[in-house]
Amino acid sequence: MKQVSRLARRIGLAMLLAVSQFVQAGTGTVAPVAIDLSVALDPQSRKLNGSATLTINDTDETEIVLAAGLAATLDGSDRRAPRRVAQGLQRWQIPAGPRGRQVTLRWSGTLALLDTSQQHRDTLGPAVAVASPEGSFLPAAALWYPHPFKAGNPQLHSWSLTLTLPRGQKGLVPGNLTDERHDDNGYTAHFEFPWPGEGIDLMAGPYRIDERLIRSIDGRPLRLRTVFAPSLGPLADGYLDSVAGYIARYESAIGPYPFGGFSVVSSPTPTGFGMPTLTYLGESVLRLPFIRHTSLGHEVLHNWWGNGVYPDYPTGNWSEGLTTFMADYAYAEEAGSDKAAEMRASWLRDLAAVPPGSTTSLRAFTSRHHGASQAIGYGKAAMLFVMLRDRIGAASFEHGLRTFWQDWRFRTASWRDLQHAFEQASGDDLQTFFTQWTTRSSLPSITMTSASRHGSELRLRLDQRAPAYQLDIPLRVVGPGSSNDLRVRMDRPTQVFGLEVAADAIRVELDPDARLLRRLGPGEAPPILRDVTFDPKAGLLILGDAPFGSVARQLAGRLLDHPTAGTPPPAATGNQALLLIGPDAMIDDWLARHALATRPTETAAADVAMWTLRRENGQPLAIISARDATALDAATRPLPHYGGQSWLAIDDGRVRRKGVWPVRPQSIAVLPEN
Repeated sequence: MKQVSRLARRIGLAMLLAVSQFVQAGTGTVAPVAIDLSVALDPQSRKLNGSATLTINDTDETEIVLAAGLAATLDGSDRRAPRRVAQGLQRWQIPAGPRGRQVTLRWSGTLALLDTSQQHRDTLGPAVAVASPEGSFLPAAALWYPHPFKAGNPQLHSWSLTLTLPRGQKGLVPGNLTDERHDDNGYTAHFEFPWPGEGIDLMAGPYRIDERLIRSIDGRPLRLRTVFAPSLGPLADGYLDSVAGYIARYESAIGPYPFGGFSVVSSPTPTGFGMPTLTYLGESVLRLPFIRHTSLGHEVLHNWWGNGVYPDYPTGNWSEGLTTFMADYAYAEEAGSDKAAEMRASWLRDLAAVPPGSTTSLRAFTSRHHGASQAIGYGKAAMLFVMLRDRIGAASFEHGLRTFWQDWRFRTASWRDLQHAFEQASGDDLQTFFTQWTTRSSLPSITMTSASRHGSELRLRLDQRAPAYQLDIPLRVVGPGSSNDLRVRMDRPTQVFGLEVAADAIRVELDPDARLLRRLGPGEAPPILRDVTFDPKAGLLILGDAPFGSVARQLAGRLLDHPTAGTPPPAATGNQALLLIGPDAMIDDWLARHALATRPTETAAADVAMWTLRRENGQPLAIISARDATALDAATRPLPHYGGQSWLAIDDGRVRRKGVWPVRPQSIAVLPEN
């Protein structure tokens, strides 16, 4: 699930690089700017009115930035600081002056109408402030309130905000709730966020609120809330139980929960956002029974990583990978070693699906904007932490996390700062480890070239592409009735290792449990849907009549990371990755004409079937076969969430069966001594 609450993670990439490079908050927790806001929103008319007094806590020149679509005046007159309007923003330059100087800005405007037909991918686009009686969402990245900037970069700021809504509506922003009233005159609430923060996201709707008070590990009272659409009311107790459990878990692992409470807020659109003190999840998502036990914990943990310590976006967003490691992956480990191994293998399969020309380094990752970026910023980064813990040990790893939290709360930290925390905890020099895994966009490709036994010694030759990585490579030496796991350190393009092994060793397997970050070879990576959807050169071939084709094009638009140029001619379909969508009979005919395998038995008799294969030239083919256009339309919502699968069987719009084609680990036979 996507966590994109922070300002820098909800602006498009070009805007991000130009606008969202956050400055350090300094050695303490006093924000460079403090903002006192009063905001009134009428969701029915979509009218927004606000006033804000900004207290500037340094002597430098400061810029105030607001969306251009809002009418605004500064200090009651726009003459004091000239206003500039460009690229959809209006700006006021506040001269340098004494600390504690104040300026007041008032603004008003009409927000865009909420689009309840949005799909999840639509919510990842440019930030827009929207309103409706069904629900209102004003993301910080939409610049719906005055943001302080310095030298072209947004400044961390604290805030105090009073929110007014009409009767029947309730709302919130990140922060501690200090006062709340709702009566016939409407709803008013006051929130305090005294720490340096990245931005204010505002949510409102016809909510029902359930509440529970707990104690933090250091004795503070914490207010837990569900802020749900009325139909979700029966789910409230379960969600409150789960949030309390996650807070206790991560307080024990990292340190005291940094805020005064946490709210789970429902959205009428399929969002998956995490903000300080809350998460904003789609109503359909909240109804899924597994969310409480998976994604919810990820969102709670973001209050330490990402909302408690801020990523230094210009040098890479480490928070998504660390949160994935400590939440999603940790839950898989607790479910069993096989579940954890499957998650690691799925990360490697996803990375293998990213074409070499589309890969980026972890230091270039800022936010997820399509599936390939998620494979890098979440999976690749989480795998880094798997390898780091294997290298320095669990005790040093956990100590490094706690030290990092204590040193960097409410400050902006980089990959290098993480490195230093783990070096201090372990006593190891981790410069090479962090440099290679965070700065290089390519992944190592490792091949076992030869293995031969010479007495009790096994001589194993390994090759990797130059320039070489420094790798701790897991190996498994297999005999007729036993196996032995070991590791070798490789730091050159070609190395021969002498290993003491049992005399009956018959083969060697490379990284059989998927604990090494690398590019899987063709035989190790079974085809999955993402092999096609990640490929910017993938073609699209649609079979069927016009009504079927219309639905198929909508589905393709949701699946493919990159728009296609259109349906390729039949002669070109073998020279590129291809997404093929069509009615059952036409799909079967197409496969027969191209001498390709028929549909797999795993998907037989399904309303909609998806399966993948590789053609003789190695190009992946993803096939979606549907009974009719109605069945295909019903499958449009779930299909994009199963890109890591090799095959799916969908009935009545629900995935009933799924799987990944068998995985073959890289292995080599041990030749006897000559």
